[in-house]
Amino acid sequence: MDKTQSDLAVMNSGGVRDSIAAGDITYKDVLKVQPFANAVAFVELSGAELLEYLAVVAEKPVDSGAFAQFAGVQLEVVAGKLDKVLVAGQPVDPAGTYRMAINSYIASGGDGYPKMDGHPGYVNTGFVDAEVLRAYIQENSPLNASRFDSADIIRR
Repeated sequence: MDKTQSDLAVMNSGGVRDSIAAGDITYKDVLKVQPFANAVAFVELSGAELLEYLAVVAEKPVDSGAFAQFAGVQLEVVAGKLDKVLVAGQPVDPAGTYRMAINSYIASGGDGYPKMDGHPGYVNTGFVDAEVLRAYIQENSPLNASRFDSADIIRR
């Protein structure tokens, strides 16, 4: 989100391959988390397109690599269907415009995600995800993990 100045970000759980323990973080640690060299991308979507995308993504099974990880968005799923979406704490405006950060793998339809790499608002930044994570950690250290704890998806 930070690198692309996006409103929200979505990533498949299978793209996150390890955890980072408290303490000093090496680039090797970062590469264990994101070993696939996916490109960081973003797509500009109308609010209506965003809601349609998130409705598909919210149905990904919890116990799969396709299960979505989110930032900047809160979802409420009732009986397996998307019921409520907030971006920056506000309901999504179907006529508004939103920038969503994603990686090149899910943008190409990986893990059954809706294809975004052909969308007119799609931009592949060319930045490698692990490099972006490394730079973020360096620029924002020391990290406070509790800052990133949130219930981004509520299932009822």
